[in-house]
Amino acid sequence: MAKGIKTGGRQKGTPNRPSADVRDILVKMKCEPIEGIARIAMDEKNPPDLRGRMYAELASFVYPKRKAVEVSGEVQVRLADQLREARQRVLNAARSRQVAA
Repeated sequence: MAKGIKTGGRQKGTPNRPSADVRDILVKMKCEPIEGIARIAMDEKNPPDLRGRMYAELASFVYPKRKAVEVSGEVQVRLADQLREARQRVLNAARSRQVAA
């Protein structure tokens, strides 16, 4: 196969046979799966966990799935240390004012 050039097989964008067969069956049955999922998700009579799963399924068609990001390197906890020290200074100052009063 030439690099970057399609030389055989089905044309780009052509669905594979099983997918095409399923689509044909659904069309004959006048079944719209996405519409069905949306109806289940929006029906307040359905249990919340089912509705949540349906909304999550619908979201996968609209929003890209996020990939985990691996972070490497040194983690610095300086901010937490600084906050802890600042809190201690405030407490010490408050105690000093109480003793002086």
